[in-house]
Amino acid sequence: MKHGSITIGYMQHYIREKQNQRDNYEPRKMYIKLSEEMGELARVMIRGEKHAPSAEELKGTVEEELCDVLYYTLKLANTLGVELEDWIPLKEQLNSARYPCGIDFDPEGDLADDREEEKTEE
Repeated sequence: MKHGSITIGYMQHYIREKQNQRDNYEPRKMYIKLSEEMGELARVMIRGEKHAPSAEELKGTVEEELCDVLYYTLKLANTLGVELEDWIPLKEQLNSARYPCGIDFDPEGDLADDREEEKTEE
């Protein structure tokens, strides 16, 4: 079910374009919507982490709720004018200093190469 590389930047831009066409919520309303989606994810997890066996059976699954949480996180970022791809590397530097794990954050490095290999194997 792979669809090529989907970056945070692409998703944020895509959602921004949809926002420009349909709506433009204030940050407080976006945060409330994100909180609702987090609650739906919690509900699915508490009930036993139901996974989607197929796209036709996506409704009410962990996959659906995680996508909703990501969608509204990016929509909130747009509403606040935050470009997450600009800030993720900086935040990862802070995380690595505080919680060292021996893996460097390098979107162009070995882990990125591993993702490309996984795609060609499928």
